[in-house]
Amino acid sequence: MALIPCPACARQVSEAAPTCPGCGHPIAAQSSASFKEALTRPEAVKSGFTVLGLYVTAPWIARVLALVLFVGLAAWVVANK
Repeated sequence: MALIPCPACARQVSEAAPTCPGCGHPIAAQSSASFKEALTRPEAVKSGFTVLGLYVTAPWIARVLALVLFVGLAAWVVANK
């Protein structure tokens, strides 16, 4: 877990801590808000679409490559018979 500065007193606090041990300022609620903000950043959205695209297209690429290799191997076997 990372240490983050407390917004109220600037003391280093664990991001999982519910409150700052020095001043009692709530910490956990701000961590979840920053997590939500991080998920909606354009870089995160772009990365998510990239992963989704690879997840959808990878099986098709594998099938096409397998078909090409199979046809190529079959042609090579027929030609060398």
